[in-house]
Amino acid sequence: MSKINSLFSIGLTCTVSLFLCGCPSTHNLSQGRAFKLKEVPFTALPGWSYENFEEALPALLRSCQNPNQQWVNFCVGLQRYRTSDSYQIKRYIENQLTPYLVMSYGETTGIMTGYYEAELTGTRHRVSQSQVPVYGVPYGYQNGKTYPTRADIEEDGINAPIIAWADSPVDLFILQIQGSGRMITPDGEIKLGYAGNNNRKFKGLGSIFASYGIRNLHSMQNMRQWLKENPSKGRKIMAENPRYIFFKEIQGESPYGSAGVVLTPERSIAVDRTYIPMHTPVYLNTKDPDGIYIQKLVVAQDIGKAIQGGIRADYFWGHGEKAFNKAGRMKSKGSYYLLLPKS
Repeated sequence: MSKINSLFSIGLTCTVSLFLCGCPSTHNLSQGRAFKLKEVPFTALPGWSYENFEEALPALLRSCQNPNQQWVNFCVGLQRYRTSDSYQIKRYIENQLTPYLVMSYGETTGIMTGYYEAELTGTRHRVSQSQVPVYGVPYGYQNGKTYPTRADIEEDGINAPIIAWADSPVDLFILQIQGSGRMITPDGEIKLGYAGNNNRKFKGLGSIFASYGIRNLHSMQNMRQWLKENPSKGRKIMAENPRYIFFKEIQGESPYGSAGVVLTPERSIAVDRTYIPMHTPVYLNTKDPDGIYIQKLVVAQDIGKAIQGGIRADYFWGHGEKAFNKAGRMKSKGSYYLLLPKS
């Protein structure tokens, strides 16, 4: 198959963008060498014939809750396959969509990382002096207004409601990096969702460790362990990241991605929406941190501060220690294909 020419790329941009927000003049899918699409047959997708489409269906249906113009027919038809087997769903997708290999600056591979819904322990009310507060947004909160740094908030507090008390400052710090999570308490589970931030620049934990001359920590697991084993210096290191996240308690299903739908473990990804609009079905071809292939249909339902580029994705592993183990170590090369309506 030949590369899509410029005229067709512009039309394709409108088709995809209409899924979410019409056809804006920015956020183009046609961005010269930075982002190109090449039409391919489904047989070119690695592992396509072995995919379990029943597992992919919930994520697709969540993104079909409020489809825009170009996706209405696909989403309406997909509803009829709620109780169908994998083969029937596969045939429907093949009849309705066309795969396009994503290319960026002549390359077909990029970096694929992982993320998860953080899990920590704590209590609704403070029971120990060692516990740290989980703050909601400050009273009178204004989005875009600059608030005190992390170091100042941790030292002096802030005029905001306290949702709960975390047992570990390190686990709370990781919760803030992830943006949402679950607190396990003696009385049950508290679901915590992102509510806002202090409008300070984010500084990555890896670069902070490097500035302290600590360069042998290659995963989030190792970083977490080091911070817990060195609490005094660990607090100084965490305070180097001035960004602070405020939370809200979530009722019902969670976590929600930036697309406004609940994320599906191992079926939702975060992307750079400069290139890929939210809700776009994507066929992912990469490996997990243990070298096991991930070749499956996922949906772009989230974004991330560090997720930038035409071929760049963050794979959602779910929640709990098993998900953390995978997400914290994942940094693989991979490629992906956009699945777009034939119409």
